[in-house]
Amino acid sequence: MACSEKQRHHARLIRLLPTLRFMSSASDLLGTVTQRLPSGGEHRPGQEKMADLVAETLATTGIALIEAGTGTGKSLAYLTPIVAAGTRTVVATATIALQSQLVNQDVALVAEGLDRPVVAAVLKGRNNYLCMQRYEELVRADRSEQLDLLRGTRQDDSLGLLTAWADHTETGDREDLDPSPPVELWQAVSVGGDECPGANRCPAGDRCFAEQARARAMDADIIVTNHHYYGLDLAAGGILLPDHDAAIFDEAHHLPEALSATCGSELSGARFRALARRARAVLADSEVPALLDKSGSDHDNLLRDEIGDRADMTLDLVQAMTMGRDRVDKVLAELRKANPTEGSDAAARVERATRMATSLANDIDQVLESSDSDVLWVDGTPAAPILRRTPLDIAAVLEEGLWGKKAVVLTSATLPDGLVPQLGLPDSTSVTRVGSPFDFATLGMLYCPTHLPGPRHANFAEEMHHELVDLIEAAGGRTLALFTSYRAMQSAAEHLRAHCSHEILLQGEGSRAMLTDRFRSDPRSVLLATQSFWQGVDLPGDTLTLVTIDKLPFPRPDDPVLMARRRRAGPEAFRMIDLPRAQILLAQATGRLIRRSDDHGVVAIFDTRLATNKSYRWDFINALPPLRRTRDKAEVIEFLRRLDRQANLAEPGQ
Repeated sequence: MACSEKQRHHARLIRLLPTLRFMSSASDLLGTVTQRLPSGGEHRPGQEKMADLVAETLATTGIALIEAGTGTGKSLAYLTPIVAAGTRTVVATATIALQSQLVNQDVALVAEGLDRPVVAAVLKGRNNYLCMQRYEELVRADRSEQLDLLRGTRQDDSLGLLTAWADHTETGDREDLDPSPPVELWQAVSVGGDECPGANRCPAGDRCFAEQARARAMDADIIVTNHHYYGLDLAAGGILLPDHDAAIFDEAHHLPEALSATCGSELSGARFRALARRARAVLADSEVPALLDKSGSDHDNLLRDEIGDRADMTLDLVQAMTMGRDRVDKVLAELRKANPTEGSDAAARVERATRMATSLANDIDQVLESSDSDVLWVDGTPAAPILRRTPLDIAAVLEEGLWGKKAVVLTSATLPDGLVPQLGLPDSTSVTRVGSPFDFATLGMLYCPTHLPGPRHANFAEEMHHELVDLIEAAGGRTLALFTSYRAMQSAAEHLRAHCSHEILLQGEGSRAMLTDRFRSDPRSVLLATQSFWQGVDLPGDTLTLVTIDKLPFPRPDDPVLMARRRRAGPEAFRMIDLPRAQILLAQATGRLIRRSDDHGVVAIFDTRLATNKSYRWDFINALPPLRRTRDKAEVIEFLRRLDRQANLAEPGQ
């Protein structure tokens, strides 16, 4: 160990001495925190066990994988030892909702319970914050230039709302702007990390919201971010996030995909066109922006028929990318010759265009130089195809920047069996399961109607629709119906709207927030959704007593990244790749039902393979909450009717 490394290790031990002193009593400290909850400090053995394990991990700079079932209270279990130890920590989550809960509620509760001052801050990528320089450029521009910046679309009303918000916002955070602005407008007033010149080289740098957020994070004890941003920090060698001694990854089942995305790269026609717009604003007489537009069109034309497939690096595609790279070099050369007045809007535009061009050139090089350990595939839509380079192995990045460098806790209600090898952890690494405080067998049922045909049968959809109507009517609405495909959801919606007496809310007919609000306000409604609603939706109480799932959520067999991983896994591919992903998704969907100790209801899974397939049915059942299992439709109907009667009696005016 080098001298500087010894010094850092010694300093870390000094900072963690409080942890060593309280390690065995983390659960006792947790008790003082939970006493402040409305429930008055409900005893949760799993939460206490988790708190002690997190404390031990902090003290030893170790690694812990903790599966904590719904209702455990994970955030308080890891925040309590963090705050007690005074360990500077980054908490990375997959969802914005959890980030807000941590900063606005949970950290304050723990700090008050332990009587310790704690500063928490949220840190996001730059494009989440209003860029004052770009905003003022847009406001100062004439009408024709505004239309060009906004891609030729009229945004008058939205621009007015944005202006009113920009005049008083303290954070510049897009999340605080309601309603959310159109994508084109926000892109015109924000910058990504690949084009921002930095506060010192920006005329509006002293008013930069992204820099202000970073400054708050630098002064914080607990920094809350997302998996994607943490992955960017690892890929960049640790320059984005403040120095920290511990990392907590909540919702950790999302982590491998997030890290694979951030360690990869992407090319799209839109990036060429965006660079053309940036260059055109400062190189008025240049012909290169038009050539960049041509590269964008060539990119789209060559890839739009390959959506969802591995990219075929044909001679035409390689030549188009090489030509695009040459055009990026040309625009860089012209930008270097530009001589705008220092500190002017033009100088800021030149700097942003230069950085954007450099980033695009680097990504083209990475795609052209990709190896067998990368997957090149096409994502997006036919109108906007995206060529992605996804590395199959992220273990090296984690080994270099995370494992052994700081204490690490990965936690979720469900952790896949294959997570350990995916993250490059030693085979001896084990997952600790602390369980849930809920008595699932009393609270709900898991129903698999074995009288239905199998999911590949021609009559499956028709029979499943009839079953769905019967269950919804028995439940009095109060149903979240989840589907593995958009087509299956649409088909069910048509049938339910013709044969069901309840309002049918359909994903796509409103924003996610609007649909969940309408569902909460009308408990007798039915919400139909695809996999984006299988996770992160919280509908506790009598609003939801029935969750239905049409099929076991096995991943697409033709997914290009998974196909490559299957080839690497060989004969064990199904159990290493497909089964764990399906287990996690099904467990997350099932977890929408029981969110509190007084929730009741039924999870109905219409795929008979859950009851009949001998090779993997128990893999699924063991991954789900231990609800009381039944195949008896009459028993389920009676249970749902009883819950509906109880809910009606509890409603005002009943």
